Amino acid sequence: MTVTSPVALRSNAKFAHRFNIDQVINSELLIPQLRANNKIGAIKELVDKMHDQGIITDSLSFLQSVLEREQLQSTILGGEVALPHARSRCVSDLGLALGIAHTPIDFPSGDERHPVRLICLIAVPAHAPDLYLNLLGSLARTLSDEERRTALLAAESAADMQALLLDPIQ
Repeated sequence: MTVTSPVALRSNAKFAHRFNIDQVINSELLIPQLRANNKIGAIKELVDKMHDQGIITDSLSFLQSVLEREQLQSTILGGEVALPHARSRCVSDLGLALGIAHTPIDFPSGDERHPVRLICLIAVPAHAPDLYLNLLGSLARTLSDEERRTALLAAESAADMQALLLDPIQ
């Protein structure tokens, strides 16, 4: 699967209006069973996957950016879903890494604290902040469907996760 670069996305005005999640879904960034059992460990696991795929160039700097952003305002969506994210110069392409915790992780974020099982980490290039809003809207629509979210939480493979994320919303 080819991931479109942020520069190409930004240069196409029609794309921004019709953003689809399939442009950032990469099975290499989908983890059906996170090894970590705490918030920082889970985010680090997702950051490391993004680093391995070349989406971020400095994993420690990006992890720090995400954790700082987490302190500012809650990224918890509800329904056991969190969308930690950060915009950084060490992000080369808009990216999404998604991990599932089989046991809920205590997830303090901003002024909230909830158990979370589905963590969607979003990496936003410093030069393309508008892309984040398009991705966030698409993710919110996808993950607000309770049946899809439940199926995603039960997914056993990255391929299953990818199919559920790319299935058009009815």
